[in-house]
Amino acid sequence: MSSFEFPLTTHSVAALGRMLALSLLLLPVTAGAQTSQERLGTLLFSPEERALIVVARRGEQPGAISSGTAVSLTGLVKRGGQKSTAWINGQTVAEGQGIPAAGVPVISTNSVTIDGQPVRVRETLDLESGARTDALPQGAVSVRRQK
Repeated sequence: MSSFEFPLTTHSVAALGRMLALSLLLLPVTAGAQTSQERLGTLLFSPEERALIVVARRGEQPGAISSGTAVSLTGLVKRGGQKSTAWINGQTVAEGQGIPAAGVPVISTNSVTIDGQPVRVRETLDLESGARTDALPQGAVSVRRQK
């Protein structure tokens, strides 16, 4: 006598039939997976493609500023009697804290001075070339004069 006996009932036969039918239905899907993958290509982006997407979302022109020496100011908080905070290259930088390749930034009311050059919020500065890129493309904002 075996240690495990499986009684065959109408429910178990029906369940086995459904599993067999499901596996037969999935067989063409798994067999054709390689051909569909060749048609679709990869769904994930390479690091280079991802970097271009990030640059496009920011509204910057690709290649305008090299990423190794670029400093981007995304926000700042100037506090009266306490240490101020700036967001530089996506990182929180407290007043008096240094950043790589740029030293210690000086936080003022409207900008942050980095390496002796003022940088406004939503502006990117290349420390080597001095090239600046604004978050808004040139001419994106127009002002109508009221009469």
